[in-house]
Amino acid sequence: MILMSLLMGCAAGFLVMWGFLALRGWLWRRRQQQRMLLDLRSLNLPLMMIEFPGDKIHFSPVLRQDLGIESVTPMTLEQALSDHVEERDHDRIGELVRDIKSGKHVYREAEFKVRYADGRWHEVEIQAFRLGTCGLRAGVLAATLVDRTQSRVIEEERDRLFNLSIDLLAVGDMGGYMQQVNPAWVRVLRWSRDDIMAQSFIDLLHEDDRDRGRQAQAELEQGMPVRDLELRTMCRDGSHRWLSWSSFPLLERRTVFTVARDITDRKADEKQLQRYQLRLQQLASQLATVEERENRRLAEILHDTLAQDIFAAQAKLSLLKYPEKLENPEEVLQGAADILAHTSELTRSLTFELFPPALYEVGLDAALEWLCRSIRKTRGLECAFSLKGEPIDLPQDMRTLMFQGARELLGNVFKHAKATVAEVSLMYEEDSIVVRVDDDGCGFDLPSLAGDDDVDQTPGGFGLFNIRERVGQLSGDLSIESSPHGGSRVTITLPHQHDEDIQE
Repeated sequence: MILMSLLMGCAAGFLVMWGFLALRGWLWRRRQQQRMLLDLRSLNLPLMMIEFPGDKIHFSPVLRQDLGIESVTPMTLEQALSDHVEERDHDRIGELVRDIKSGKHVYREAEFKVRYADGRWHEVEIQAFRLGTCGLRAGVLAATLVDRTQSRVIEEERDRLFNLSIDLLAVGDMGGYMQQVNPAWVRVLRWSRDDIMAQSFIDLLHEDDRDRGRQAQAELEQGMPVRDLELRTMCRDGSHRWLSWSSFPLLERRTVFTVARDITDRKADEKQLQRYQLRLQQLASQLATVEERENRRLAEILHDTLAQDIFAAQAKLSLLKYPEKLENPEEVLQGAADILAHTSELTRSLTFELFPPALYEVGLDAALEWLCRSIRKTRGLECAFSLKGEPIDLPQDMRTLMFQGARELLGNVFKHAKATVAEVSLMYEEDSIVVRVDDDGCGFDLPSLAGDDDVDQTPGGFGLFNIRERVGQLSGDLSIESSPHGGSRVTITLPHQHDEDIQE
């Protein structure tokens, strides 16, 4: 009995001591909890604490301001979910809290939508963890809320720009393989994304450009950026496109950012410009030859014809100083008059050939009709003129261009076409003026001329080239129809110029 009493006394004392220590621990944890709640009110961070049991939620001032909560009084978890969390996320957030309260998890993350003070739903990320227990299944759950809405918007905008960019954007490694490409690669090269990322940068290049590609790859591996490197890049169908590559390495991340631009059209324009410049050089040389030949022809006409005729007339007239020595002075005078008449006719013909006054005094139709008569008389080429439509008064530049074009075309017919018959047609249509020259000559193969990549083989040399350029400046068109079987047709079309265009 004494032993039993002693044991019971010890047990009671132990229980009292244990209760005292537990109470003391609970009071200490409670004071710690109160201190944490006080600290929460002073922190400038989006924090909250859930005190359990009771599920009372305390918000930091920053979070209260974000959520539009004016009262500092704690609210229940159920009330917070109802007021600020999207309904479909209620169960998930409730499960997160239960897992941490029960000790199943010490730390949990989740994303859900929260209604902020602006009335909009924001994507937030919660990071929740248990700070400790206060005994009797009590404790504190702390959590941070990070608003991801703006970052999501930025990410979506970045992805949208990445995907919609007309430039070829890529992120790759230092080994030359692309790990991410935008749709422009597929659109330009016709490879699939997987095909592009399965090949190295070097594999995508034309074999003649791979050495330059390897040199650029070596520079990137040394941390040197590559800018505006123009390389031929292979397409899925075996053709190639010119790309201008600019790549920027980040050695610490072993990553290369690449921007490539399709410059195929620019390269084609450059090649066309080179052909155009070569053509201009050739035609400039031809023009110098033509001018020299024309100057020589004019000099021969002036020396061999006009000068000789004038000298002959002068000689005959000088005989009249000695009438006593002349058997028939009237015959000498008539001879001088005939010579001067021939000289006058030759001068008039040369003047018309250089610049016909009829073009300005009478009109384009009269000038073209005179041109056909002149061709028949001087070249022996049967040349007819036809007029269709009611003539109208044309601006000076249009009349000159049409006349010079017809004269140039007839000159080509005489020199190159081996034609026997030609026809010049002038047509006044509703919206345009048309001059057309037809011939029955040998013709030429237009497709073969168009296929020459080195030189623009427009028939007719500099004169027709000049006409084509001037026609283009007046928004007109020059078209050529011919075949190697014979015959050709060249048409110059100019639109009507309105009064305001003429004034300009």
